[in-house]
Amino acid sequence: MGKKRDIPTYKDTHPAHLARSAELERAGLKPAPDQLPAALFKYRTKDTEGTCALFERALCIPVVPKQDAS
Repeated sequence: MGKKRDIPTYKDTHPAHLARSAELERAGLKPAPDQLPAALFKYRTKDTEGTCALFERALCIPVVPKQDAS
């Protein structure tokens, strides 16, 4: 089992240098294969609440578009 590490948790807002996976996807980025979350983000909307991972934008890599199998 891995070593436990302390990870910051943000609620309702987070620093601009951190992003959720959906935000990264819209920017054409994704976490690097060995990249661990930098923080957690607790959010609440009118209908739901949850927690998601936040990643350092500067460590993320570009998404490579899939080519058609023609």
